[in-house]
Amino acid sequence: MLNASVLDRYPKVDIAAVQALLEEKCREDRHKIIVLDDDPTGVQTVHDISVYTDWSYDSIKRGFEEKGKLFYILTNSRGFTVEQTTRAHLEIGETAAKVSEETGIDYVIVSRGDSTLRGHYPLEGKSFVPILRRAGALPLEMCIM
Repeated sequence: MLNASVLDRYPKVDIAAVQALLEEKCREDRHKIIVLDDDPTGVQTVHDISVYTDWSYDSIKRGFEEKGKLFYILTNSRGFTVEQTTRAHLEIGETAAKVSEETGIDYVIVSRGDSTLRGHYPLEGKSFVPILRRAGALPLEMCIM
């Protein structure tokens, strides 16, 4: 068993430098982050971030136009059928692709679909693969576990 003092041999992390580097990289990155949440408990943890409860063109466009880097869409898809989930995620993906093209703003979709016992994992994440392929983007299928 090692004593915790073994860590004293390593240089201390400059937390301020790490934070400054993180902030710089966030400013440089121009992607809008769209977080999809399959139930309302996840959005209860966010602060100062818009949460849209629909995925209409107008809502997604407002999300892209916001000053902030990210916005949430509450899909509540944990209560959907497979067909409803597929349709909703295709609509979201197609609308986001359209708004991105119109605004010239690149984006990333993050699925926070964690209701694995009631939800549609991995269907939700895989729903975007055809849309990304049509747009010429390479889907990161490794990230869809």
